Amino acid sequence: MLPKKNRLKDKYFKELYQRGRKFRGEYGMLITQKSPEIEEPQFAFVVSKKIGNAVQRHRMVRILRELAREKIPEVRSSSFLYVAYIYCNEYEKLEKDFNKQFTDAIRSS
Repeated sequence: MLPKKNRLKDKYFKELYQRGRKFRGEYGMLITQKSPEIEEPQFAFVVSKKIGNAVQRHRMVRILRELAREKIPEVRSSSFLYVAYIYCNEYEKLEKDFNKQFTDAIRSS
């Protein structure tokens, strides 16, 4: 579980989806936006019911949370939303895809 200060609240999902910069990958899309009013980075994950059963969706979210936890020290005052659209339960593949999207997002901001 991510620390509470690093969790993006539900009410900001729609705004971030509409106004944020989108970076597509093989398994999902990372949406990011600079937020000067927050000090710590905030993350959220959306895994649709179209992707496997509850066990598979939760496994993917757990992997994504762990990847996000590793990235917290690298960035300040940004919000991130990861929208998954293809199931992946292999840590290495998902890590490679997430890291590529994350570095693209950091570089472009």
